[in-house]
Amino acid sequence: MLKNFASALLDAEKSTEVDETWTKGYYRKAKCLHAMNDAEEEEGGEKMMVIKKKSRFENVREAIDVLRVGAQYDPTNAQANAFLRTLELESLSLAKDCFEMKARAKEMFREGKFEEAAEMYGEALRDEEMRRSERKGEFVVADESNGSGGSSSSGCDGNTLRATLFLNRAECYRQIGKMRECEKDCEEALQLQPKNEKGLLRRALCREYFERFEEALEDFESAKRLSPSSLLASSGIERCKKMIKSNQ
Repeated sequence: MLKNFASALLDAEKSTEVDETWTKGYYRKAKCLHAMNDAEEEEGGEKMMVIKKKSRFENVREAIDVLRVGAQYDPTNAQANAFLRTLELESLSLAKDCFEMKARAKEMFREGKFEEAAEMYGEALRDEEMRRSERKGEFVVADESNGSGGSSSSGCDGNTLRATLFLNRAECYRQIGKMRECEKDCEEALQLQPKNEKGLLRRALCREYFERFEEALEDFESAKRLSPSSLLASSGIERCKKMIKSNQ
């Protein structure tokens, strides 16, 4: 829940429609955009408003564009000008796309900032999803115009990147003890790449943590078949077999 930012955004947009020269309306719209990091669905009477998923960088850039329009009508507005400068400085420090976000998240992880890394991997996943949707639209246009769609390699590359982002975020969750979130991200990755060894091992560790030893054993054995020399898989198999036997 994003504290009714969607409703506030709609109100701000309506205010600038009534008076397009009202700088404070643009300021309020920019404030809402800056506060929104994810998609928001909000019920309002009989309507449901849906805000499109965007990355932090995109929200900040849109807020800057909105505020620049408003500042044109009142160039001396100190509140609007101060917030515009804040947004412009912030935009310079933000990651621009999923690849840069992934690199920053990796550094955060190395520094032990697991929660921040998880959030950044989430940003990367949102950006990748948006870019994938845009590519899909381009492929449809290409298919309609010349009878050819996008190359299959693009889909494969997209799946690899997305699976990696899910698995990296899963490890962040594991490090801070959020095992249900970790397992969920492993599931997402394995739907994209069913034979991903890291995905199988991390999901196995989650299942073992929740004492679902038969399921954990299945994952450890699958990982072992993919990588016979895996010590993590071998030790996991031994532990799970021991627990299953002791529970019989």
